[in-house]
Amino acid sequence: MEEKNQRHYDVLQNDRYGRYLVANKDLDSGELIFTDTPFAFGPKPDTCPLCLGCYAAVEGRLCSKCGWPVCSEECEAAPAHVAAECAVFSAANVRFQPVEDWTAASIQLDCITPLRVLLAKEKDPERWEREVSSMEAHTEARKQRPTWAADQVNVVDFLIDHCKLGDRFDKELAQRVCGILEVNSVEVPSRGGFSIRAIYPRLAIAAHSCVPNIVHSILQNDYEVRVRAAVPIKSGDMLQLCYTYALSPTLVRQDYLLESKFFKCECARCADPTELGTHLSTLKCQKCDNGVIMASNPLDAEGEWNCTEKKCEFKTSSAAMRKMLAVVQAEVDQLDALPPGPQSIEQREAVLNKYKSVFHPRHSLLISIKHALAQLYGRVEGYEIDELPDIVLERKAEFCRLLLTTLDVVMPGESRMRGMMLYELHAPLMFLARSEFGAGLITQEKLKERLQEPIKCLAEAARILSREDPHSPEGITGQIAHQSMEQLKASLESL
Repeated sequence: MEEKNQRHYDVLQNDRYGRYLVANKDLDSGELIFTDTPFAFGPKPDTCPLCLGCYAAVEGRLCSKCGWPVCSEECEAAPAHVAAECAVFSAANVRFQPVEDWTAASIQLDCITPLRVLLAKEKDPERWEREVSSMEAHTEARKQRPTWAADQVNVVDFLIDHCKLGDRFDKELAQRVCGILEVNSVEVPSRGGFSIRAIYPRLAIAAHSCVPNIVHSILQNDYEVRVRAAVPIKSGDMLQLCYTYALSPTLVRQDYLLESKFFKCECARCADPTELGTHLSTLKCQKCDNGVIMASNPLDAEGEWNCTEKKCEFKTSSAAMRKMLAVVQAEVDQLDALPPGPQSIEQREAVLNKYKSVFHPRHSLLISIKHALAQLYGRVEGYEIDELPDIVLERKAEFCRLLLTTLDVVMPGESRMRGMMLYELHAPLMFLARSEFGAGLITQEKLKERLQEPIKCLAEAARILSREDPHSPEGITGQIAHQSMEQLKASLESL
């Protein structure tokens, strides 16, 4: 845990970043920098009705005291629920309104997390003043957005007027809390399987970069966050977190940051048409054989895209590019909604084939499909790992390596995704080596040599993933990686 009375960071301030964190000592990769407890946590906006104790899907069951969704007696007694909305809604006699479809988004839950922030402020005003009150809410910019009016009705007026909280909080504060949550909250996995959001005062100060140098993991029992160095960090270096999905293309990242965080990123990756050589945004030119299509100036949201081949005159607009990306992303989303099975593999391979002449092979959209395939091959009916032919094992290994080399650039160091990909890579490497030995293509000594790489993959995966919540998919995979490494070492010694 964080050393008592010793912080590995300082808080500085400037006009560009506002408050931000810098390391005050040299940090090794994987080293714990700080832990943080949430000021408040709860459902995200537009979520379906969830249990307000564990955030699992719930259908019809309501709290016996306040009449809002809970999944069990245990969750009805959960402190986060009892001390917050349960007491408020019971006193005001405000009940959850019946819904026809319990899987559809329900605006009724939009008020829960802002209410919990207000009540946490009331309970611990010192922490609010010290850690939360100075957070950016971008009030003037938010007033121009449709979400402002929606928050005013569904959260502010509902809580202050309908729930009779006007003697405890004013509407301006309630709307400011909505802004603080919108700009600063972090999406976190819950015990119930649905993502929720939380405010971490110290984590919120970390600046953004599309090539981050810190990573965070969240423990599901109390939602404590642990922040570590992803790579070696020098004393005085800024601590930077990626606020977006790191494998998204520049257009998508820029639009997300502007829309949700109210700033424009101008980091080296965003400024480079090749995305630091990863080509996550690059398309193939349909007009000529050799050119590729890239943004002429990635920092210009309305800039032109053109072919790199000098003789080719192909040009298109950012608007056309956004439209095309949205269409293909919708296809990818449909693939992600498929249950794991033979069809989920075959349809992804069909989409890869469909777009291989449109996108660079390392484009973000193709990478996301290859990422899914790297995890599905060896895991679904008809594609079990010990039954995969060598050509499919090689394909799984190829996709894993592609993800890892991309992560080396855009999310360097010890990230969850790296740990998971290393675990996926070990299996095809191991089975390919054994297959070649079984066919008499390599000697026993060569087999021993070849099995060193999967052992290294497992060791690194186990080390990285051991920092995750032990009950999370990543934490469980880390434990399996450690056991598999020990078994592989033992079988190697018996050869």
